[in-house]
Amino acid sequence: MTTSLLRLLISSLLGSFFYLFLGWLVFDVVLGAYTEAHTTKIEGFKKTTDFSMPFLYASCFAYSLLVNFVLFHTNITSIIKAISFSAILGVLVACMTDFFWYASSNFYSNFTVVFLDLAGAAVSVGALGGFSFALLKTIRARTT
Repeated sequence: MTTSLLRLLISSLLGSFFYLFLGWLVFDVVLGAYTEAHTTKIEGFKKTTDFSMPFLYASCFAYSLLVNFVLFHTNITSIIKAISFSAILGVLVACMTDFFWYASSNFYSNFTVVFLDLAGAAVSVGALGGFSFALLKTIRARTT
């Protein structure tokens, strides 16, 4: 395995745990009650007893890998740029999914919940980008 690939995997692995915790904080603790109150309650849609933590983690790892891959292959040289770029990336991914749900279903009861989800994505993915940038920089310095 090449050093570059190893750096990418290590930063993605550590970033995924950071994003899992931060996602819980932003989307469950801060926004959870409002989101729950303003989304449609469809019988059987939301898992309550057989929730899969391994697949939630896999989702966080995939997002961390995406952010780390992009940061690793771009010429971003400061943590502020990494945070900004990652926040924009997070908002665009959230737009893709939230706008689809808003256009094609009654899942969201108003656009405020969509806006809050986009804001949550900006904060959480932006922070992931800053964390990942710092990790990549540290790992690169220790392995060169």
